[in-house]
Amino acid sequence: MARLTQSFRLLPRPWDPSAPDAGEMGEPGLFTCACCGLITPGRRFPWHGDGPGPVCALCNILQDPTRPAIEREAVLIWWPKLPQARIMTLTRCAHQALMQTLGNGPNGQDVVWHRAMDAIASGSDTAMMPAQCKSALAVLRALHARTTEARRRLETTFPRLLATALLMANRADPQINESATALMDGIRLFPLGRLHNGPTDIYPALVRGWLDADPQPVMT
Repeated sequence: MARLTQSFRLLPRPWDPSAPDAGEMGEPGLFTCACCGLITPGRRFPWHGDGPGPVCALCNILQDPTRPAIEREAVLIWWPKLPQARIMTLTRCAHQALMQTLGNGPNGQDVVWHRAMDAIASGSDTAMMPAQCKSALAVLRALHARTTEARRRLETTFPRLLATALLMANRADPQINESATALMDGIRLFPLGRLHNGPTDIYPALVRGWLDADPQPVMT
């Protein structure tokens, strides 16, 4: 069955401190994320929009844009022609490809991973990284480059600021609702390769778990 890619988009909701635990569903095991379409072990989350769910921890941040660490975890980009679900697929596949090349062991791996993510976000030189990383880096850099247009249109790339503004907007006003709808048709969320559980970045461990379950993900 084809994924309902248009069902998945940034879903502004107030942050719920109980969501990371209470939001999980089902028993641990392999499932296919309804958003990115990739095989995923372990944690699964219900989708609160009109998507079929469940979704992986990465795709779940789409419906949690006011979480405390969101500014370190994702940025806004502008890309109306590219569905949000496709962005999540490209990002997760690129992250898994990078982790596979950089190494799959936990000892010291997070430091290397964070340096790579910082280089992508800052536009720093990545020439010292292995040649096998070239394709994945190109994908991530192309996606991150769309922050420029998002900043021009919104004067910010912070998901929390946009989500808060949308939650406070008077959507009963037809003009405001039309503007907000047009904005949401083009704005996308781009994950930065971090996912915090309190002070701990759990994302590298998640990526390693995904690799163990599906060493060669296929972009669908």
